[in-house]
Amino acid sequence: MKENLRKLLQMEDPVKRRATFIAILSKEMNRRGEKAPVVVGGEAVELYTQGSYTTGDIDIKSPRAATESVLKEWGFRKKGRTWFNKNLDIYVDWVGAALDEGEEAENRVTTIKMAKGLQIKVISIEDLVIDRLNAAKWWGDVDSLMWARVLLGVKRRLGEKVDLLYLKKRAVEESILDFLGKTLRSSKSGSKP
Repeated sequence: MKENLRKLLQMEDPVKRRATFIAILSKEMNRRGEKAPVVVGGEAVELYTQGSYTTGDIDIKSPRAATESVLKEWGFRKKGRTWFNKNLDIYVDWVGAALDEGEEAENRVTTIKMAKGLQIKVISIEDLVIDRLNAAKWWGDVDSLMWARVLLGVKRRLGEKVDLLYLKKRAVEESILDFLGKTLRSSKSGSKP
């Protein structure tokens, strides 16, 4: 595995470097009999938009002890809940062991297959849309409205149907049905939210 990490140093594209790192981490976690991490937050948006959205760290949900053990072995240092490796320019933010949204969200996780048998698990687009709408409504992050709309467009371009029932259920639970309605209307019309 350490040889794979050295190969990351040769990757100039930070998006590709982070994605490859996650895939290598996932493979190592599986090798140890642990669940692969699920990418959430900004890194998930970056993956779905193929780098159109950029982030500085990788937010993951994964088994804590196993994740920390691997990162420590790979030369990462910890500050707060964030692990970093300056040589690789990779920052990993461990944000819990499981998805907060529960078992249904766990069952919706998407697997992105990469070259050479590597893969990444990513929170579903619907759950990520809800995440972005929460950021917009509760933290005033207006750009998140645009990214929620972009994510809905990604889902459609993939030829997949947006699960509107699930989105509405989650929006009611999060008290953001108003923001979901605006986003869905603007997504269909192509206008700004």
